Amino acid sequence: MLPARSDSAKPGRGGHEEVEATLEQYMAEIEKENNELIDLVSQMKQDFAAKQLSQQEQLVELRQRLNEVELASRENGVKLGDLELSVNTVSTKVVEGNPYLQPEPASIAPIVPSAAIGDAFSEAAPVLEIIEETVPEEEPQEINNPTVRERYAELFELYAQGKSLDMIAKAVGIQRGEVQLILQLAKKEDSQ
Repeated sequence: MLPARSDSAKPGRGGHEEVEATLEQYMAEIEKENNELIDLVSQMKQDFAAKQLSQQEQLVELRQRLNEVELASRENGVKLGDLELSVNTVSTKVVEGNPYLQPEPASIAPIVPSAAIGDAFSEAAPVLEIIEETVPEEEPQEINNPTVRERYAELFELYAQGKSLDMIAKAVGIQRGEVQLILQLAKKEDSQ
């Protein structure tokens, strides 16, 4: 009986060693998976940091572009204001020299630095020369200005016949609103 006991004790010790070996193998696999997870997380952190850095660089570049566009917009606004001022000046001269045109109120030009005005005028100089060349010299005004009725005799004939404004506009070849305006001008002329 004793020998049987010693035989039965040996398999128990072997089973214990087998469990320990299995646990060690399991721990090695868990450690390996943990290392892989740590590597994966660190790679994800690096990717995220790289993307964040790239986005910050893009943001800085976009801000620079926005500043450049705003600066260009301000410069163009100054130039536009200068050109409007010069066009208003030229149009005032044209209106003063033409008895048929009524002067319009001049728009208020923005206050701009004198350096910007010089730049705008140097760019607008060729345009101003062309405009000044096309402005007719003041000619002596003729005393016999034709009246509205004389200038649009056909229109007033049709109106006297009782034709509608649309029919008159088609026959004369002008817009209905222009026909109304001409009739109103004639009434004003008659009352004076």
